[in-house]
Amino acid sequence: MSTTKVKGIVLKYVNMNDNDRLFTIFCPELGKVSAMSKGIRSHKHKDFAALQPFCYSEFVIDTSKGLGYINSATVIETFYDIRSGVEKMSLASYVADLVANMADEIMYDDEFFSFILNTMFMIAKSKDTEQRTVLDELLRLKAVFELKCVSVAGYMPQCDICNVCGCGGDLEYFDIYEGCAYCKDCAEGGAGYDTVKANPGVIKMILFICQSDYRSVFRFNASEENIKTVGDISEKYLINKLELVSGALEYFKNIIAL
Repeated sequence: MSTTKVKGIVLKYVNMNDNDRLFTIFCPELGKVSAMSKGIRSHKHKDFAALQPFCYSEFVIDTSKGLGYINSATVIETFYDIRSGVEKMSLASYVADLVANMADEIMYDDEFFSFILNTMFMIAKSKDTEQRTVLDELLRLKAVFELKCVSVAGYMPQCDICNVCGCGGDLEYFDIYEGCAYCKDCAEGGAGYDTVKANPGVIKMILFICQSDYRSVFRFNASEENIKTVGDISEKYLINKLELVSGALEYFKNIIAL
């Protein structure tokens, strides 16, 4: 028997029959892994808690039969508070969906894996504060995750200077197609294929997110209006560059709209 012990996060599962499930797990060593668990649909199964969506667990997987079979799973972190609200659940599902769809195309490392876990932790712990509501915080986390995903895929926006004249000030427009910024004069002169109005604060926020390391990227404050604008830009830019259409994203947007 050939077995592998790995740590990973449960992204999703598919019910195979009355008792079994096929899980999609992401771990930094192996990337995306598909593995079956027999009898897991019973709440009495020894691995039931460790194989819930979004759980970070340690798995022993038998790979001798082609398709992996999960021999055992041990919980490391459940991110239990994600389940405290449908808004949190829907955003966590979108994050998991992005990882599942990108995992075959991108070389991940331990730092990006830790960033995924940290995002899940921050979704779980998000709440209303004096600075922002829980919904604003979730939108902020969504924008950060989208911009980091598109950057690690090789499409980091270049918005420190105007893409036409090279000036570093008064950058008020972002090109969704090119992933660059324009000053007011150049944008109004017709620059850009798919340009949206922003403001200097929005452009600086995009630049900060893209250039910050995974540990410090969440350490910024922004107005509700700027968070919404950056979120709209990051979503459109990611869809344009990665050509990913996520049902989980549409569900999250519908929940937020309500």
